[in-house]
Amino acid sequence: MLAPSPAETLQALGRIAGSGELVAELGVTLERAAVGVVVGALVGAAWGLAAGLWWPVGELTRPARAAMLGIPPIVLVVVGMVWLGTGERVVWFVVIAVAVPVVAVNAAEGVRAVDPDLLEMAGAHGVGRARVVREIVVPAVAGPLVAALALVSASALRVTIMAELLAASDGIGSRIGMARVNLLTEVVFAWALVAVAATLAIDHLVIGPVRRRALRWREAPGRPGGRGLRARRRHRAGS
Repeated sequence: MLAPSPAETLQALGRIAGSGELVAELGVTLERAAVGVVVGALVGAAWGLAAGLWWPVGELTRPARAAMLGIPPIVLVVVGMVWLGTGERVVWFVVIAVAVPVVAVNAAEGVRAVDPDLLEMAGAHGVGRARVVREIVVPAVAGPLVAALALVSASALRVTIMAELLAASDGIGSRIGMARVNLLTEVVFAWALVAVAATLAIDHLVIGPVRRRALRWREAPGRPGGRGLRARRRHRAGS
C-alpha cells in the first residue's frame, strides 16, 4: 500500500468536505466524545471527592481505580462489544471508562493536598462541613480537575475514533475503517488530517479557555477559597 501524495490527500479532503460528509461525520464523533467526557468527568469527580473526603471509600475503591487506569482502551472496546454489541453505546462506554479513573485520581489527590491547617482552623471556628467542602475543598480541587479534564479531553477524540473504527457504523473512525478496507489511502490520510485539526481546535478553543478561566477563578481576590481562614491563621501566627 503506497502513501498518497499531499495533493491527492488534499483532493480527497476537498471531496469529503464538498459532499457534506466531513461536517456530518465530524459532528457525530465530537458529540460522542463530548458526551463521554462530560459523563466521565461528573462520575470521576464525585468518586474522587468521596475517596478524598472519606478514607474508607478511598481505600476500598483504590484497586478499582488502579485497574481501570491500567486497562488499554482497545481492551475496553472489546469488552464493550461483548457487553453492548456494536454502535455508539460502545463508544460512550469506552470514553467514559477512560475518563472516570483519570478524573477520580486527580480529584482525590486534590482533596488530600488541602492544607490541614485550614481544615483545623475551620473546625475551630465552627465552620460546617458543607461550607468547608464548598469554600476550601472545591477551590483546592479545581486545579487538578482542570488538568484532568484537559487530559481526558485531549485523549477523548482519539479514543472515540478508535472505538468507532471497530464498533460503529458512522463517525470519523468508521469512515477511516471503510477507506482502509477499500484501499483508499488518500481518504484515510484526509480523515487523519481532520482528526488532527479537530484535536488542535479543541485544545485552542475549549481546553485553553477553560484552563485560564479556572486559574483566574482560583486566584480572584474575592474568591472564598479559604482566604479568610488563611488570613485568620496568619493573624494567629503573628500574635
